[in-house]
Amino acid sequence: MICIKGARLVFTLVLLFLCQFVEADTQHHFYFSPVCIEAQKHIAALRLNKAKQMLSAEKKLHPDNVAIPFLENYIDYYRTITSQDYSDFKKIEQFKDARLKAVRKISTSSPYYLYAQSEMYLQWGFMKSFNQEYLGAMLDFRIAYQLAKENFEKYPDFKPSMKTVGMFRTLLGTIPNNYKWVLGVTGLSGDFDNGMQLLQRYFRGDTHQEFILDKQNTEFYYTLFMLNFGDKQKAWAFCNEHTMDHNSNLLSVYLRAYTASKTGNNDEAIQVLQHRPKFSDYEPFYALDYYLGVFKLNRLDDNAEQSLKRFVSFYKGKLYMKDAYRRISWYYLLKNDLDKFKIYRELSKRYGTANSEEDKNILRESELGFTNDLVILKARLLFDGGYFQRAEETIKQRNPDQLKTDYQKLEYNYRYARILHEQNKYNKAIDYYNYVIKNAPLNTTYYFAPYACLHMGYIYQKMGFGQIAKSHFSRVELYTKAEYHESIKVKSNKELQKLK
Repeated sequence: MICIKGARLVFTLVLLFLCQFVEADTQHHFYFSPVCIEAQKHIAALRLNKAKQMLSAEKKLHPDNVAIPFLENYIDYYRTITSQDYSDFKKIEQFKDARLKAVRKISTSSPYYLYAQSEMYLQWGFMKSFNQEYLGAMLDFRIAYQLAKENFEKYPDFKPSMKTVGMFRTLLGTIPNNYKWVLGVTGLSGDFDNGMQLLQRYFRGDTHQEFILDKQNTEFYYTLFMLNFGDKQKAWAFCNEHTMDHNSNLLSVYLRAYTASKTGNNDEAIQVLQHRPKFSDYEPFYALDYYLGVFKLNRLDDNAEQSLKRFVSFYKGKLYMKDAYRRISWYYLLKNDLDKFKIYRELSKRYGTANSEEDKNILRESELGFTNDLVILKARLLFDGGYFQRAEETIKQRNPDQLKTDYQKLEYNYRYARILHEQNKYNKAIDYYNYVIKNAPLNTTYYFAPYACLHMGYIYQKMGFGQIAKSHFSRVELYTKAEYHESIKVKSNKELQKLK
């Protein structure tokens, strides 16, 4: 009997001993193998089907490498945000929990343990926000930030988490003061300057080759923050350097074209979009047709409507739809085809959503039946394309005494001021800005007056008159009924912080 019990004890100990080796052998790990690195290159370029095929084969050979489901989530993320097709989003929801469960099997002592979870929650936050699931998006963003912050504190030299923390701090640092209480409730905090410093630190020294997608994301974040809240020309210089692969990379096409269009390089934007890769192994990315149409219309090209029509015909999402139809209507208005102008203006009311400030503005314009002055519209488009001299020559053709409505008079003076401002003709620009501020009531619903205050502040700040600049930046706060008030206030508050 003792022998039997002893044998059982020995057997049990041996079994436990062997199980340790089995557990160690089957432990999940996070490793960017050569195949995973190659797949990242395809994902970064939006050759998603090719990447998916490679990862599917790699998973059969290395089922315990959780870098594979991590990259599969990247594929679904990029497919969803480029297609904006709600059905794509719903199809992949089923994979979220399983992929998060997989990456949680990494050793907790690895920097990839929290990093992988953070990035996946971040991606789901973006996907949900694009599909108007804002509460779920906010919760995922909060988890993503907390995980990234914890990982960055543990591993301060781990660049992927440095990037995510930098992005969040920069973004949250742009939130207006009257909404800062929301950050306190959610346990989040923002600091624009510190966030930008972290993003800059990312590019110091070498970045490991396995962080292809992570580096690309950092380039996007830094460029877009610099473009919207910093020095636009520095944004273009940085973007120009980091998107030289635009002939074979659709995401580089997007970033390069968008940044070029916002920095006076509209011709470059059109060139990049026209020569983008269009082979079958790339994602369709119909938003690029929208941007091509927008940029060509800004140049007043005769065929600008073609890309916009292609976009509204094939795109299955709702983002950009109202603006696309509005711009097609503008195209026909400039061609003096009033019947088609009315048709497409009506379609701009019917399609798309009115969630963003821009879409709400478009809907308001179409419902109220605003009449665009053709000369002012041409000047506006040319200005948006960075063709400032052509814009000035155009707007000079309009006699302001012939303008009939208060809206047209305010718009005329605002557009003229902006054109002069961008050509550094500050004294004349100030006169036109002052007209807008003087003649627009504080309860105006138009964005001309708060923007005029913001740009007057920029001018006086550049001229070294800090107190006068401060008074104009502070005045933005007063136009609470105006379109884009919150986004304009973000910019004015940022400048006020500099002047303290």
